[in-house]
Amino acid sequence: MINTTLTMVGGVKVVVPDSLDLITSYILREQQDWFEDEIKFLRKILRAGQQVIDIGANYGVYTLSMAGTVGSQGKVWAFEPASSTCKFLAQSIAANNFSQVILEQSALSSQCGSARLSIHDQSELNELIRTGDGGATSSEEVPLITLDDCLLRHRWAEIALLKIDAEGEEANILRGGTAFFSQLSPLVLYEVKAANNLHLELINSFADIGYRSYRLIPGLDLLAPFSADSTPDSYLINLFCCKPDRAAVLAADGYLTDSPIAALSATSLPDKYQWRESLAALPYGQQMMPVWETATRREDTADLEAALALFASSQDISRGAAERLVALESSFAGLSKLCKKDPVSLRHASLARVAVAFGARKTAVETLETLGKSIVMRKTLELDEPFLTPSLRFDRLPADSQIGNWVLASVLEELERLIAFSSFYSGVSARPRLEYISQLGFGSEEMKRRLALVNQRFGQT
Repeated sequence: MINTTLTMVGGVKVVVPDSLDLITSYILREQQDWFEDEIKFLRKILRAGQQVIDIGANYGVYTLSMAGTVGSQGKVWAFEPASSTCKFLAQSIAANNFSQVILEQSALSSQCGSARLSIHDQSELNELIRTGDGGATSSEEVPLITLDDCLLRHRWAEIALLKIDAEGEEANILRGGTAFFSQLSPLVLYEVKAANNLHLELINSFADIGYRSYRLIPGLDLLAPFSADSTPDSYLINLFCCKPDRAAVLAADGYLTDSPIAALSATSLPDKYQWRESLAALPYGQQMMPVWETATRREDTADLEAALALFASSQDISRGAAERLVALESSFAGLSKLCKKDPVSLRHASLARVAVAFGARKTAVETLETLGKSIVMRKTLELDEPFLTPSLRFDRLPADSQIGNWVLASVLEELERLIAFSSFYSGVSARPRLEYISQLGFGSEEMKRRLALVNQRFGQT
């Protein structure tokens, strides 16, 4: 198969098969990055010179991104069992001149030895064979090693991060890492979704060895506690976990909170968080301010204004992490309650924005689907109240005289970004929405790439 070299954020080069029918190749063309919020979070928290481990490296989007972050003084150990995928990653390491990456073609499990690895067309689905062949087109024998074996061989002493993406092998990796997890104290990023199965039992498995689990709050770049009885968002893929000592370091840096605090009252917030100041600083806010100031108010307008103020305060990085989280959660709860009473209005745009920040992606998708259909069918907009744009990009994008198209484009673009992790998955069904976004005139470069890729992959209509 012909190779191609694609570029991620930070100029990192990734060598992949040149095919739009493969997940990694397609997504990197589409988003010029990997789709998971966790990879962006790691770029923030990792530091030059740190040492990290990537189990299940695949084509290396995490390995290479982390290598670029820790730099030449750091170290990245990457484990990828599939021979073909491993060869591509080796080429990427060479293309970036990353001497800090140590690549090993092995699978991690509970004991050393060998096993059969199923080889799928989509390498992300490769897994150790337990019963049957899992629907794979072929398989190969691969070496099995354990974390404890690697601990001795590589003389690991200070590991900042361990990423585990092993398609259901996570529990066995824990069993083979008793000494590793006891002696070291990394932050662990682990996948809880394998195929369509959610493995929340891993939360208790990690808890048994002293590691508390957390979910990423995307809009705050903050880790918050997540227990086995928490209700997961249907889009949840990964969780983090760590021991108390690592949690304390992350908390000191403002990236984790373990401390619940009392609910915030919006009436006690400074004026700078009220919409007359927070939204007035944005181009569309300046344009809409005269309308918002003079329009007839509803009886629950005060509750709406409180929810908007709480969201604004949650975005202030000078405030404490726990306080920001409570403000965001309170804003989400307030807007959810308001939108249940009001079937369709731009309050739903505000709810979608806050839901995305809070990590309630399913709520955001459902809200945007309803709002988008309503705007298209009714061909009217109620602009008489302050609102948040669903898409962060539109905060700084002037609407001018095209406010209707601007709002609808914001709704549809964010829906396109959220409804699936990529147009690779939504396929040809994404085309009508992408064409509509193009016609509205406010589409981003990524939306243009999405439409071009869909047309290229499935043919133009």
